[in-house]
Amino acid sequence: MYHYYYWGNSTLQAVDNMALEEFFLRDSAEKRTAHLRFYDFTKDAVVLGYNQGLGAVQKWSPDFAVVRRGSGGSHVHVGDNILAYSFIVPRDGSFKFHGDFRAYYADKVAKSLERIGIENIVVDNKASTIMAGNRVIASHAVVWGARSALLHGIIIITPYDVEKVMSRVYLGSRQIGNEVYTEASALQNIPTVFQLLPAVKPNATFEQRRQYFKQILAEAILQETAGKDYTKKMLDESIIAAARAMREQKYSQENWIKHRDPVFTKEEIEELPGEKLNGPLKEGWGFCLYIQVLDKDFKHMAEPKDKF
Repeated sequence: MYHYYYWGNSTLQAVDNMALEEFFLRDSAEKRTAHLRFYDFTKDAVVLGYNQGLGAVQKWSPDFAVVRRGSGGSHVHVGDNILAYSFIVPRDGSFKFHGDFRAYYADKVAKSLERIGIENIVVDNKASTIMAGNRVIASHAVVWGARSALLHGIIIITPYDVEKVMSRVYLGSRQIGNEVYTEASALQNIPTVFQLLPAVKPNATFEQRRQYFKQILAEAILQETAGKDYTKKMLDESIIAAARAMREQKYSQENWIKHRDPVFTKEEIEELPGEKLNGPLKEGWGFCLYIQVLDKDFKHMAEPKDKF
C-alpha cells in the first residue's frame, strides 16, 4: 500500500517525541510520504490527550514530564515499561474513513503480537484497544489530518509500578452492579509481554529481556506493515532540528501543555466524533487504556475495590 520511511527506535525526551509526531504528520501531508517509527522516553512522562484538562495530573514533579499530544482521548503514563509506535501516512484515498485507518493498523499490531508468540489477541476498534485474553495489552489513538493521518499507540512490555502511577495521575473507578472497580487494579492486572512469554530468554537480565522484546516487536510490526517495502532512515540532526523548532513553538510551551493553545485548525485536522478542535478542556476522564472500554469488559480487567 505504501513505501515507508522506517525510523527505527529512538530514545528522546517526551516533548521531542510529541513534536516529531506533528513533524512527520506535516511531512506526510506535504511530500506524500509514509512513516513508521518506534520510540522510548528518556524519563517517565504523563501524556495528556488533546482535549484534556490538567485535573488528570495529581502532582507536578521533576521526576517526570507532562506533555500534551495531538490525538484525542485521555492521559497515559509512559516510561521504559512500554514500546511506543507511530504510523503516519498521506490521505491518498487508501482509507476513506478514520475507522478504516484505525482498524488496519490495529490489526497489524495485533498480528505482530501473535507473531512473537502471544495468543488470544483480540482487537476492539470501538475502544481503540488490543487485548490479550480479555485485558488490554496495547492501546492507540488517531489524528485524522486534513491531508495525512497518524495512529500512535503503546504496548505494555513490563508491569506498571501502580503506586507510582497513582501518585502522579488520576485513576478512576466505576460502579458496575453492586461493586466498584478501579483502574488501579486494572493496571495491576494488566498483561505484559514479559508475563505472557516467560520462557523466552529466561536467563537474561530484566533489562536484556525488556530490550529484546522491544526489538523483536518492532521487527514484527515492520514486517507485518511494510514487508520489504521500506527505506531505513536515521533521525539525523536536520530532522531533530526541524522537530525542535516545532517543540519550541508549541510542545514545550506552557500555553500548549496547560491550555491547548494554539489549537489545531480545520485546515490541519479534521474533527473526530466527540473531539472538538477548540472546545472546552475536559476533566474527570480516566486512564487512556480504559476510557472507551465498556463496563461489561472492564469488570474482567479490574477487581472490586474491597479486593484490591
